[in-house]
Amino acid sequence: MHKLIMSLKHAPILGLSMILAGCVSDAEPELGSTWTPEILADHNRDGVVTAADRISGPDQFAIILPNIGDVDARCPSSNDTDYSDDALEACHDAQDNEPRAPDYFAPIKLSAMPQVSDAAVGQLQAKGAGADKLRVFLKQGGDWLYLDPTDALSAATLQAGAELGVDSRDIVRNATDWDGTVDLEFAVTDGDTTASHIVGLRVAPVIIHNHLEIATEVFVPQSDGPVHETFVEDLTAAMEKFNSAAPLRTLNTTDNWAQDFVEFGHVSMPGPDGPKTIRIAIRSPQPARSAGRALFDLKGPGFGVVQIGGDGYHQADSFGNLETVPPYAHNGQAYPAGRVIYGDAGDGIAPHTDFLAFFEAQSAQAPILLDTSWLIIAHVDEFLQFLPAKNDRGWTIAVKDVPSALAVLRKAQAQGHGDAKAFSRDGALDMTINELLSDQAFLEDNERARRRVEMNLERLMAETGVGAEDIVRIPGLFEVAGFAEYVQRATVRDADQPPPPWLDEEGPGSERIVYSPGNLVAFYPAAVNGLLMDETNYIPPKQWGPVIDGVDIMEAAVVDAYAAAGITAWSIDDWDSHHTSAGEVHCGTNVTRTVATNWWD
Repeated sequence: MHKLIMSLKHAPILGLSMILAGCVSDAEPELGSTWTPEILADHNRDGVVTAADRISGPDQFAIILPNIGDVDARCPSSNDTDYSDDALEACHDAQDNEPRAPDYFAPIKLSAMPQVSDAAVGQLQAKGAGADKLRVFLKQGGDWLYLDPTDALSAATLQAGAELGVDSRDIVRNATDWDGTVDLEFAVTDGDTTASHIVGLRVAPVIIHNHLEIATEVFVPQSDGPVHETFVEDLTAAMEKFNSAAPLRTLNTTDNWAQDFVEFGHVSMPGPDGPKTIRIAIRSPQPARSAGRALFDLKGPGFGVVQIGGDGYHQADSFGNLETVPPYAHNGQAYPAGRVIYGDAGDGIAPHTDFLAFFEAQSAQAPILLDTSWLIIAHVDEFLQFLPAKNDRGWTIAVKDVPSALAVLRKAQAQGHGDAKAFSRDGALDMTINELLSDQAFLEDNERARRRVEMNLERLMAETGVGAEDIVRIPGLFEVAGFAEYVQRATVRDADQPPPPWLDEEGPGSERIVYSPGNLVAFYPAAVNGLLMDETNYIPPKQWGPVIDGVDIMEAAVVDAYAAAGITAWSIDDWDSHHTSAGEVHCGTNVTRTVATNWWD
């Protein structure tokens, strides 16, 4: 967005004979002007600023980055108790006026004006709601000089032209407060004449990774005992089987649910040699969850951490309840960065308003809201995932499928194996296939789950255009959680009601965990709740189903379902480490991924 503004009093002597393409004049000047201020930003998004950037349409913004990494590794660690969570977040490369990470500056140029007199002065000022977020630097030799909004540019600088670097002190958090756009005005005064030129800038949104991107790092929590250590050993062994190049990294917490307290994403803008990217670790809106503090130890060059609010510890505010539809176009709408999805817990409280506001504010991955109120944990990763596929779209939807799992058991029963144990793991539920299939309450619970899965699937198919023929159905069953009657439930509240019930007067750390109104969890380990590493390798939980003629028939059905989709499943045992606590492999791990697409395309 360009706009030319001139002093009407002095328009006759300014006398512009030509208006820049894309600019708008507030007055019709007379002929005779000898200078015109011009500020250029990368509006055509090729990573460099040239004369081609003069042409831009309405609402066309050049992109800048929130420069929130820690290039010098100077920020304190999470173990430093002298620093609050907010203080740890506030420490980053753009926290003050020092040019610590100029590699992430967006390029801007001031065109030379050799015609101005030696008495001319210039000024750069940000305009709009995000003005206080913008940092502007002037390049002088090999150094960058911070420009305060009150600083004046010398006549020599105006005559020669100048190279600027611009970044943001923060990400976009809530569009009600700031939508990420800001105008930068370049004003020049020479004698009694003042004119200015404005360019529009936009802070890059935080983009969440999708499953078309390859895992570059795998994260697990610290060990809290032998069970966790065995899980990590099995995970490592599985990755070695397909020669994964992703290193395994440890988070500084014993919270077993690495997927839930962090989501990894990135901010990016065009660069001359390809996109410039800063990775972002997003802390879940669960301030009572101390594990999120460990994320600050990940800060480094090109790696930042943000907190997005919240006021307690509701299970549905975990990021297991956040997934990403890969890029697609449908019904005339294009989503080059895909779309985030999350589940409504059904209690009027979760997802938290801060959760919703943050992802809506990014505006590049238009959210889709699903229904997870029927699950006690209420996470979308319990029944849904996205898989790479050899189709025109490049991906498809996989769901946990009750009918195919029941079909596996009924086939075994029909073949005379009804007396086989439903579980092949010692210590698991001691029930035969016959007994399980005659349990009417169990079957009714699974029919309820099937309907909810199909309802959510229909919503996704309508939003994405994915056809029924492309859906990958992974066998799986549900049951009522054994702990359902003991957990704390939230109640719907409005502004006139007291604070949510999980807030304890004793302070942070003492809050109780709140669950959704639902009561269902996975019966066999949920195979869709695993770790996709790349387009062909996937790590799901081992099924521990009935063993007939030496074959775990549920495990075989899961492996075959993924194989039919072109994906090799490398199952690992998560029974003790995660499954018995209502989670799986995906819940206990996390990854950073490659950046495969440009959100601005």
